Amino acid sequence: MDFSSEPGPKMAACIRGSAPASSISYHESGCHLYVASEADSVLRIFDCVKGGTSQMIKLQREGIRTVEATHHKRCVLFSPGLKNGPKKNNAYYLSVHDNKILREFEGHQSVVTSISMSPVDDSFLSSSADGTVRLWDLGKSGNSVCELKLPQNVEGPPLAAFDSTGLVFGVTAKMAGDEGNHINLFDARNYSAGPFSEMQVKRQDIEAKLRSSGSTPERAYALSRSEWTSIDFNKSGKQILIGTNGGVALTVDGYEGSLMHSFQMEGGADSSPLPMAACFTSDDKSILCGNHDGTVSCYQADSGLLARKLRGHVDRVNCLASNPKYAQIATSCTNTAVWVW
Repeated sequence: MDFSSEPGPKMAACIRGSAPASSISYHESGCHLYVASEADSVLRIFDCVKGGTSQMIKLQREGIRTVEATHHKRCVLFSPGLKNGPKKNNAYYLSVHDNKILREFEGHQSVVTSISMSPVDDSFLSSSADGTVRLWDLGKSGNSVCELKLPQNVEGPPLAAFDSTGLVFGVTAKMAGDEGNHINLFDARNYSAGPFSEMQVKRQDIEAKLRSSGSTPERAYALSRSEWTSIDFNKSGKQILIGTNGGVALTVDGYEGSLMHSFQMEGGADSSPLPMAACFTSDDKSILCGNHDGTVSCYQADSGLLARKLRGHVDRVNCLASNPKYAQIATSCTNTAVWVW
């Protein structure tokens, strides 16, 4: 996906919403886009081939915060809204064909913060504010397959995600004493042996990277302490993209754990209490970052240089995704825009 040459991507469609999107996810076929909105407990389904919203599902009882596409075209995983009932700590497998919950996954003692579907089989990862990461079998309701061991002396909620091959998954957790964050990589076929790679991203290194990018010492220090809210691998596994709740995103070398680039949210307040939206494009060439002013910054993944800004939203862009099959990206505020070349 080339953002540097003209004319660049154009907004091809817009999915109207009544509340800000909290999560979006493409199906692996590229044919459907799922858009979740926690504020109104609605899941919208966009047809990426024909264009337009094909379905809207209300989940008033459970609520919905995070949505994750599965291998089945008409089924998704989701985590409930934070304010919804005694089962808000569970994950659910939903048939969008008939709006029926097929399975319920219980075990976490606090809200689910992330869900990651394996690209090769029916296993998925979930992380929770209870400080645990669990591996599940989509075909079996009830208890998880296992609870992963985290590094000692960690604090705060962990995050977990599969890489593009499904052979590796990563788990992050904050180091005690505000020293930085762990990134542990596991073999998905032998996770019980523990991580095969243990990397540490030190807070001082993040602060130094931000200062070298032009931040004042005070702002660099504040941003370096931001809580990590998302983890994403590029297709090659050479880069890991970290989103935070402080309006900054980071790329980390997927082999060595060294910091590569930092990206800051633009067009608004100095910091944001909400997670910064960031994602890789499906060709590994670019990184997309959402901004306060409704723009999307498109950076070159290798150099970290800005290639283009997309304009069209009227409010903060809080969700981003790249179509895995077509030259198409999706960006969301209250409305979701689909861009094509």
